[in-house]
Amino acid sequence: AAAAQLDDRAARPPPRRPHPHARRPAAHTYVRARESLGDMAPAEAPVAALAQPDVGAAAALAPPVAALLAEPAAVAADGAGGPPKKKVNFLGMSISAREETAKKLLIGAGAVLLLVNGIGIPFVVPRLTARYVGAPYLPMKRNAVDVLFERVLPTWAASRSSHLPGQPLAGLRLLDFGAGDGRVVAAAASRGMRAVGYEVNPWLVLWSRLRTRPALAMAPAPGSGELRWANAWDADFRDVDVLTVYGIPGVMDRCAEKCEAELPPHAVVVSHHFDVPGWERMLVADIEGLKLYDLSRRSQLRRREPVVE
Repeated sequence: AAAAQLDDRAARPPPRRPHPHARRPAAHTYVRARESLGDMAPAEAPVAALAQPDVGAAAALAPPVAALLAEPAAVAADGAGGPPKKKVNFLGMSISAREETAKKLLIGAGAVLLLVNGIGIPFVVPRLTARYVGAPYLPMKRNAVDVLFERVLPTWAASRSSHLPGQPLAGLRLLDFGAGDGRVVAAAASRGMRAVGYEVNPWLVLWSRLRTRPALAMAPAPGSGELRWANAWDADFRDVDVLTVYGIPGVMDRCAEKCEAELPPHAVVVSHHFDVPGWERMLVADIEGLKLYDLSRRSQLRRREPVVE
């Protein structure tokens, strides 16, 4: 009998193992199979366990899940119940924002406008008022500065009997009418001149002082330089030997009248690019756009009508 059982087992095919990735039949499939066989009693417990999940476990997981689902709803409720949005007109655009955001926008816009006006007004005022009228800021080219202090002024100073040998410009007093970035004042001081520059724009004065500080500190005696935040029309010309100006035609008429009234007879005026109206007979040099007028020839001037402001 034992040998027969062994022969039966050997004749049976080996049991097939399910593929690891094969889908298992659902629980209801087993239930229906059991019902069809009529053998429900032994299978009720495991089938019921498979068909009905653990209610206690689901209840334990319910509070965290409910809390996660409730968070977006709470945020939406807070947003819906927050302060209402308002429409703000900013630079022609309609912006919808809450009251606090609107206040920040208005404060930021006001700060930007103040900053722009604070920087731009000093550049605009000289073009609008007669008291501060002047040419717009346009820096003198470095080549023109070199020509002024190496050719134009030395040639004129060499003809004067009071100049020092080898230092024709040393000790002369120069006034820069509209100093800009201060490069003319720094160049004059480096050649032994006592130079003063007048500038009405505070930003240019600050920039020029920082820019020329090293050059002015190294100026040889008796050279010196000073950049003043002041109106050039209020400057005193009576002690000036050389006056430099970079003006425009409307400004040159008024500047010529002030020079004729205040400059000493031995002084000279150097105009960059623009002619001085009525001073044609005093023009003694014109080198690369730098025009030197000698006021010692003032007797040759034609009578000038006063400039009406």
